[in-house]
Amino acid sequence: MTKTNKRILSGITPSGNSLHIGNYFGAVKPQLELQHTAETYYFMADLHALTTIHDRDVLEKNITGVVLDYLALGLDPDKSVFFRQSDVPAHSQLMVVLGNYISYGQMQRMHAFKDKLQKDVGEESINMGLFNYPILMAADILLYKPYGVPVGEDQRQHVELTRDMAENFNKTYKKEVFPLPEPLISKEVGKIVGTDGQRKMSKSLGNTIGIFEDEAVIRKQIMSSFTDPNRKKATDPGTVEGNPVFLYHDLLNDDKSEVEELKSRYRAGKVGDVEVKERLFAAHQRYFAAARAKRKELEANLDIARDVLAEGARKANQFASTTLLEVYETIGIRNALNK
Repeated sequence: MTKTNKRILSGITPSGNSLHIGNYFGAVKPQLELQHTAETYYFMADLHALTTIHDRDVLEKNITGVVLDYLALGLDPDKSVFFRQSDVPAHSQLMVVLGNYISYGQMQRMHAFKDKLQKDVGEESINMGLFNYPILMAADILLYKPYGVPVGEDQRQHVELTRDMAENFNKTYKKEVFPLPEPLISKEVGKIVGTDGQRKMSKSLGNTIGIFEDEAVIRKQIMSSFTDPNRKKATDPGTVEGNPVFLYHDLLNDDKSEVEELKSRYRAGKVGDVEVKERLFAAHQRYFAAARAKRKELEANLDIARDVLAEGARKANQFASTTLLEVYETIGIRNALNK
């Protein structure tokens, strides 16, 4: 597959230490598919995590867990640049500059800030890391001059603010230092419903199906999944449409003829929920077998991940430092006294 010359940047926040199938099909899979068709930069947004995580051990566990998850699930360092945000000082340095090209009023209108206020949290208790989050995100993006940034609808506003900062900067110096990035919002992948059958799959809601947990844990998650509440016994005709277990079969089960057979038998009242879920568990284990094996290999040898991140940081620093130097020369920080 031929790559385009369009550069894509994608950030990964280590808010938890393990991914579930909702994360995978809703975000990770489409995110990783980009590495085959575009020039891709993926970064672990560890500085962003500081807005909510103030426990050293939790932060380290989350960062390590998500790095290993992404490498196990197919992030290919030969096809993309994978690095930690904190390993590239230019992210923080450009943030300081960009804060001067956006207004306090615009920052107050950002979702992350407003959402906190709506949860009965007073302004005086909101940390400045959260308030300034969109400025750091703008620095993350603009350093690499990408064509686009794959984000969810909830992050569209942040990319639009990034465009505002870039446009204000360019107009101030009458020079196009920063191309305006496009928010790349997938229309194809919707929210993956959780095992409760009602809400989006989320670890905080306890309605997930994991990827790398022990088999016994994943089996329990699948066996407790919501099905058709109107079906009292296996011989009752059941509803397939909107039934989470069949939604998961469509995503995970590589044996499409088996899926169609199970749907047909379910509608006719000729198969029980237990068998449908057992088949789903087997499909899950097949689908993620290679990733689970890869993750165990990475866990046993963290040097592999360290080397990937070190090489990614080298490449990212090379690009980012060039952009930062251009910015410094444009604004006058880099001048006759330090050339």
